[in-house]
Amino acid sequence: MDKVSFRKKQIDLVSDFMKSDKAQKEINNLYFQLFNNLDFQNSSSIGITLSMNDEIPTFPIINQCWEMGKEVYIPKTFSDYSMTFVKYTQDTELEDNYYGTSEPKNYQTDVMNPPDLLITPGLAYSSDKNRLGKGFGCFDRYLAKYPTKTLALALSIQYYQDTPWPVYVLDKKIDDIIISSVDQNADIQ
Repeated sequence: MDKVSFRKKQIDLVSDFMKSDKAQKEINNLYFQLFNNLDFQNSSSIGITLSMNDEIPTFPIINQCWEMGKEVYIPKTFSDYSMTFVKYTQDTELEDNYYGTSEPKNYQTDVMNPPDLLITPGLAYSSDKNRLGKGFGCFDRYLAKYPTKTLALALSIQYYQDTPWPVYVLDKKIDDIIISSVDQNADIQ
């Protein structure tokens, strides 16, 4: 199956799953695993996106980072599909970009490229560390320019033993994937 078709199928699967009773249990399990992850605990700066509908909510992660004294950085994207990470605080003024995500309005100061750990968003992940994003290529371009430790959070519906989508030379693998362990074995695709 081509990437566009698989991406559409995956968006629908995740959207339906997020309406289920099981979704919050899996999300809570992912938070627990993340907060106990050594890479997360040992990183002083965390790069993360501001979640949108049908994504694992990132605000609890951001709040935990602040409680732990970590600096949080969120992406600012540009029309050439590049991006930079800008420090995020409770006072950061946000605006919506052309992808529909919130990002810092001011991005000339408090930049960190790259943060110590990048919690990388995606629609699907595989056991061989492949990631399927939303199709813009911003994260793949960023990681090609600024290699850093990457970590992904995968709901059971997002994790595949084999990679069912095409993988191209520019696609960057994830260093580590935390998979929801709530009935995990029963749900692997």
